Amino acid sequence: MVRQRTAYAAAVLVIAAAVLLYLLALHLQHGSAYQQAPVHGPEGNFPIGRISIGNSSYNVYIAANAALQEQGYMNSSSIGSCGGLGNCAGMLFLFRNYSTECFWMKNTIMALKQSWIANGSVNYTYIGTPYSTAIICSPGNMVLETLPNFSINYGNKVAYR
Repeated sequence: MVRQRTAYAAAVLVIAAAVLLYLLALHLQHGSAYQQAPVHGPEGNFPIGRISIGNSSYNVYIAANAALQEQGYMNSSSIGSCGGLGNCAGMLFLFRNYSTECFWMKNTIMALKQSWIANGSVNYTYIGTPYSTAIICSPGNMVLETLPNFSINYGNKVAYR
């Protein structure tokens, strides 16, 4: 009876060690993407624009065409400096018409707050999780991507210049 308990305990320990090694390997595989990513803003030739949110003004990268919208903050690890101008809020996606626009974070290294804007007012915000394939949609004619702690909320007035 003692030998059976000892064998059972040894088997449980071996299985627990195997599970622990597997989880450690997963962490090292996925965690290393965060640690090794270079610190840089968006890649591409994004024009710089200016937005007002309430009484504050910010520089933003402008994603006004399909190629820039597809690139977005993919593989970027910082908001960037808006071409060296500073006071960079993030990236503004402009759409020709008011419609339902969908976003995901599949190749995005950092968490981003996504704020859908319709008729000059924020109508929905969502904080995206890095690498998520969840598709989030809302109506609007602009979407502003910022860091999660950026002060923009439902109902804020937004003007693009």
